[in-house]
Amino acid sequence: MSSPADEKILVEIDRELMPVVPEYLENRLIDCAEIEGLLASGSMANIQTIGHRMKGSGGSFGFDEISDIGEALESAARDTDAEGIRTAAGRLEAYLARVSVAYI
Repeated sequence: MSSPADEKILVEIDRELMPVVPEYLENRLIDCAEIEGLLASGSMANIQTIGHRMKGSGGSFGFDEISDIGEALESAARDTDAEGIRTAAGRLEAYLARVSVAYI
């Protein structure tokens, strides 16, 4: 029996975005690794910038959850909340592992 954490998240995306969506999602995986390094070095401003970019771009691509996570990252970095950053980054990793795209 699968748990909700194992279930795929299906996101329907306009087929015109097909050429750019895989790279967009790959870049969010890169962000996950970058956030870890930035957190270790205490670079809150850079984490805040990554969160702000995700907040603005996620919905444009149809990934509202990425926008929500970006907002959480931006806020946590602004508040120098390392645990909040870790939580948001973990949410992003879990989301990316489960998201599946259907082009319509």
